[in-house]
Amino acid sequence: MLQRMKISTPLLQRIRFLLTTAMITSITSFAWSQDNMIQNLEAKNTTIDKMVSRINTDVDPEFVYEYEQTKFVPPEGKTLLVMGQTVERITEYMNHFPDQPFPGGWAAYWGIPEFKGVKEAHKNNEVGNTQNHQMLIDEFPNTVVQSAMWMVGKWDVAKKAGDGDYDNVIKKYSAWAKSVDRPIYLRIGYEFDGPHNELEPEEYVRAYRHIVDLMRAKGAENIAFVWQSYASPPFKDHPLSAWYPGDDYVDWVAISVFGHAYNGTDFGPDCDTVLQFAKEHRKPVMIAESSPIQGIDKVSTQAWNQWFVNFFSFTYSKNIKAISFINEDWPSFRMAGIEDWKDSRLYNNSEISEAWFEETNKDRYLKQSKDLFKQLGYEK
Repeated sequence: MLQRMKISTPLLQRIRFLLTTAMITSITSFAWSQDNMIQNLEAKNTTIDKMVSRINTDVDPEFVYEYEQTKFVPPEGKTLLVMGQTVERITEYMNHFPDQPFPGGWAAYWGIPEFKGVKEAHKNNEVGNTQNHQMLIDEFPNTVVQSAMWMVGKWDVAKKAGDGDYDNVIKKYSAWAKSVDRPIYLRIGYEFDGPHNELEPEEYVRAYRHIVDLMRAKGAENIAFVWQSYASPPFKDHPLSAWYPGDDYVDWVAISVFGHAYNGTDFGPDCDTVLQFAKEHRKPVMIAESSPIQGIDKVSTQAWNQWFVNFFSFTYSKNIKAISFINEDWPSFRMAGIEDWKDSRLYNNSEISEAWFEETNKDRYLKQSKDLFKQLGYEK
């Protein structure tokens, strides 16, 4: 028969002491850990706040003016936020930032010779990515579409467009645009003055007007026509005005911002020319393509100070009414002429992405909302 184990009083006291000490140590360690986490979080928040505070939010009154003959312009003090530009990168973006508000719009591309990448997915094997306008409609209600129509001077593409060779494609796009019943910002022959596109002004203007006339004839009233400059030294040094289709054909003026933003908020004389031209013609300005092409490092936040601060400060100063950011891993984007561009995806660096959202989550930026179309003056 087993007998109950007897524990001496001194031993019992020792055990109680050890248990109490262990509990106190554990609680103290947990409390220290929690306190340390809070301090680290506060320090990180302070860092993010400092990063965002470097942005100059002053608006130059010179670029605050009344707009004429335009469509779907955000109210005063507001800027439409757009992200892009491929199915692969948009999907990645959503996977990395599922808890962040959706932007107000998404960007996609297509080419005037063929009706591909609009109603269904189309993968361009040359550059290795997929376009699908309809996916943006199906997956992101209450957002706009920024649609880039590829049209160049090479291979007589612009000439054929002006001759009516692609009218069937234009009609199909117009029918699709009407069916989606939301604002579409169509960039016809984007970066028309870029040397890489080899667009002669006369051919470009003729093609642009033909496209707009046909789309209007088909009743695609939900399309705003965007005239986008490369905002860099132009093809054959033609004057900017040589490419202008006319006030009746242009709703928005747009620019590209890539290497421009690495040298402060002065984006160069060619950019200044576009901004002044837009002001003279009373058109709102959009940054239709933008990316820090020197890359976003996984450790260093240098890109924020060197590019993002200048980029956002510029958008405030010049009263830019819409911005579109290209979230892209450029080395995987197999395109001639950009071999030196680096990985510029926001999620490469947590501090930069947090600073991005601290800025763009401000009320200034129009994001997905049931009121978005009303704010843009679009009535369904």
